[in-house]
Amino acid sequence: MTDRSNALNSNHERRLSVTCRHIDKLLGEMESALNVSASRLAFPQYALDLGPEQGRIIEDYIGRIRAQLVQVLDRQDIARPPADVPVSRTLLSHLTFVDIAAEELRPRYMRGYGEISPAAAEELDKIATDLQKLIRQFHHYLAECTTR
Repeated sequence: MTDRSNALNSNHERRLSVTCRHIDKLLGEMESALNVSASRLAFPQYALDLGPEQGRIIEDYIGRIRAQLVQVLDRQDIARPPADVPVSRTLLSHLTFVDIAAEELRPRYMRGYGEISPAAAEELDKIATDLQKLIRQFHHYLAECTTR
């Protein structure tokens, strides 16, 4: 048991916990940027300009910061919240937004960006339809996974 003579009040504890989680999330985003070359993104945002050795050192720093975050909370007897959002729910939610984005490629939405020729309208409908067909298949698969 730690000495609680300098104990934080519940508001301080909550803020410390939230800040540690926020830092961890930022570190995760840094890891994602660092691992862009291993990513299968069709449109990567980051261009890897670091060598393998630099990457290992950066990953080490990230790990050390995370370990320190855990130590900070442990020293203050602040429980780390368990993961509570199912991955399947997150995937289904994101897939809904992917479906909406695909739907908004249809001519009726794209007309706001300028006149659309009949051939272009037909092509946009085909693009949206093909994407949404694949999205529905993916959604069906995810829904099956969650009912097993």
